[in-house]
Amino acid sequence: MIADYFWKIIFLILLIIGLKFWLEWKDENNTYKNNITALTEILESPPSKNDRQSQRLVFQSIFHLSQIEKIKGKKFEIRSVINEIVEQISMSPEETSLIADVLRENYDNAEEFGLFKNEESLEALEEGRATRIINGPWRGELLVVGHFISPDINDTVQFHFANRIVLPKSVKAAMEFADITKDVRDRADRMRRAKVLDVGSCDSIIRQYNTIRELSTRN
Repeated sequence: MIADYFWKIIFLILLIIGLKFWLEWKDENNTYKNNITALTEILESPPSKNDRQSQRLVFQSIFHLSQIEKIKGKKFEIRSVINEIVEQISMSPEETSLIADVLRENYDNAEEFGLFKNEESLEALEEGRATRIINGPWRGELLVVGHFISPDINDTVQFHFANRIVLPKSVKAAMEFADITKDVRDRADRMRRAKVLDVGSCDSIIRQYNTIRELSTRN
């Protein structure tokens, strides 16, 4: 009799533990799917029509990636996340590679600046708002969304997700007036191959770069 009660109690305890783990798994699975869906919608949406909307989507993409990493842990890889998204939307291999690198750079910057360890920063990212940098030499400075290719160089992709990068406000200000560098030229070429930047705009950037380089060698 006592043995029967003992095994019933053990069974009940195991059932409760199993149910607890199942509910946690189900909650994590739903959270993962919700963040994948939200990130898919961001990448699937057409280029933003204004800077405010463009910045909001960049900040929110970083937030969704941070939530996915919480669930995946050591198995988290941005390329794997993108590959899963590409199964649902049409994206060329060139654009997939470009978007993956943009997401990775923005995510790494946000992590380096300590945003994922601060609840207020995470809340701002979720809402698509700028927030203060927590760690590093730019601590206390506002984190904003700049451009890989400045609108002063070419404004045809100024609101495109693939042309946006998170950085300190002072760095953004310095980059807006910088000359065309090799990095800008190479970025333009990648965007052209991904069909984000049109051929004419890419050729114009390359010509400007070559002109600047030629003039610098004369001095």
